[in-house]
Amino acid sequence: MMPVSKITRGIYEIKRLKKDGSIACEHVDCVVNALKNGEIFVMPVDAIYGLVGINRDDVVKAIKEIAGNREENFEFIISNFKMLEDIAYIDKSSYDFLRRLWPGEVTVQLKKRDCRHNSCVMMRMPRHKYLLDIINRVGMPLVYVPAKNCIKKMALNEKDIIRKFKNFCSLLIINEFNKTHTMPTIIDISCDALRIINEGRVNSEEIKSLYFLGNV
Repeated sequence: MMPVSKITRGIYEIKRLKKDGSIACEHVDCVVNALKNGEIFVMPVDAIYGLVGINRDDVVKAIKEIAGNREENFEFIISNFKMLEDIAYIDKSSYDFLRRLWPGEVTVQLKKRDCRHNSCVMMRMPRHKYLLDIINRVGMPLVYVPAKNCIKKMALNEKDIIRKFKNFCSLLIINEFNKTHTMPTIIDISCDALRIINEGRVNSEEIKSLYFLGNV
């Protein structure tokens, strides 16, 4: 199969992840090269398919248009804490908490590094190795928004994903994720306190135990 580029979009289908959560190096190479060139991918992020691209104005604009201008749902997905520190402001206790929490299926609202406007940012360090490998190789945080089908429900079915997005994006389809999956938990620690916004894959009691562990 030809490598993906801004001109030639590709559809890559994988049955299952390897035991360590990775995928074949040739697939990683294709995805990384395409993302670096400004291509947008639909791929599973912690088993929820979404639109993924680099944080560049033209790419973000294109993702917004494809996703239906749902800017408020954008997240940054990162692979290490240096990427976190470049975008968000965190104190030592929050840093220690996130080290216990991530990688994992938890999205965290944090203060933006540039906090002149008192704004926040949603961030996550996904748990699957293949995605951490991709982000590491790209060398910067990626933007992500969940992918929805024509009736505004989460896109899970392979045919729906191909029909809806093949003309706009490249696709990385991992068959084991083509099923209903609990959404990630969403929390807020931007105001120096823990607030559970939405309880999902990781339950609130586990989150609280990790948060208050450092305060005992």
